[in-house]
Formats: sequence, C-alpha cells, structure tokens
Amino acid sequence: MYHSIIIEESLEKPKVLKNYKILRTRFSAKKNWHLHIVEIPEPEKAVKEIQEALVAKKPYYFHIYNEGKTLIIIFKDKIFHLDPGNQSTWKEARQYGASKLNIPADELDFYPSKISEEDSWYNKSN
Repeated sequence: MYHSIIIEESLEKPKVLKNYKILRTRFSAKKNWHLHIVEIPEPEKAVKEIQEALVAKKPYYFHIYNEGKTLIIIFKDKIFHLDPGNQSTWKEARQYGASKLNIPADELDFYPSKISEEDSWYNKSN
C-alpha cells in the first residue's frame, strides 16, 4: 500500500480526492491549507490523475511513498523517483522546487517519506 500527502488547496479539481480514501486531515493555520493523508492503491494511476488536477502555474507538489521502498515527488510538469533511504538522491527534486517554483526549502522536506513517520508528522505543530 502507498500513501500520499495532498494539499487540498493545491488542486484545481479537488473532486479528485473522492477517488481516494482520506485517512487523516491536518489543518495548517499558518498556510490555511488542508493537508490530507490519502491511501493510494495504484501509484501510476494516482500520479497521472492527481498531477492533472494540480493548479497550474502555482508552486505545488505532492508525494507518494510506502514504507521505505518508494518515494515519488510529483510537480505539475515534472516527476522524480527518489530513494527514500538516501537523502542525497533528493537534491535534484529539491533544487527544482526551490529554483524553478520558488518553494521554500522547509516545504521541500518530503516528510513523511515513510508510512511509519505519519504519526509524528500528523502530531507536529505547524
């Protein structure tokens, strides 16, 4: 099984969320975002479907992960397949998000990158 963190406000077509089981939602008052932990049964299908639903010309991404074997970072126009256990492989995706889309570095942490990190992510203050 795979999971994803999706910001509802990043979606031009938020109805796409109805195609997935939302496991938990966290609200970020700082950004006024609804962050959903979503169950992803078929990553290839979800990448295409959710990527198409992302707001165009805005600095958003989502990521899909499992328990340490898969980490896929999806921007509106680019996809990165990273090694979740080796953060040096994350450099290109972070540079792309920061330099091309002006996403703040602290928002490019790709956390959680494992299902076992979700409780910690969900409970951290924002």
